[in-house]
Amino acid sequence: MAGCGVLVLLLAMALQSLLEPALGQGGSTSTVIPTTASGLTESERLAAIIVPSLVGGLLLIGLLIFGALKVRERRQTEGTYRPSSEEQAGARVVTNANLQLPPEERLI
Repeated sequence: MAGCGVLVLLLAMALQSLLEPALGQGGSTSTVIPTTASGLTESERLAAIIVPSLVGGLLLIGLLIFGALKVRERRQTEGTYRPSSEEQAGARVVTNANLQLPPEERLI
């Protein structure tokens, strides 16, 4: 779970570095920001592509982890009983030759 916190921190830093020039908070002294035909700056377009991709990727990873946990739980709680396989496994067990037989029972 500590890895998620580091990932969120890295995402926040990446977003901040992408949005700072667009918001005029960057270290550049230039006030003219070039725009494209859509009216967005290059950093805004890049942020508009990266942020949904990262959110979608995190959502996909979360769904995969959730699915794996559900499959694991289902395998533990559900299943089929096959006594024939148990019998075959039991036939392969080798008895210990050092075992002594119990004393023979006799009539009084």
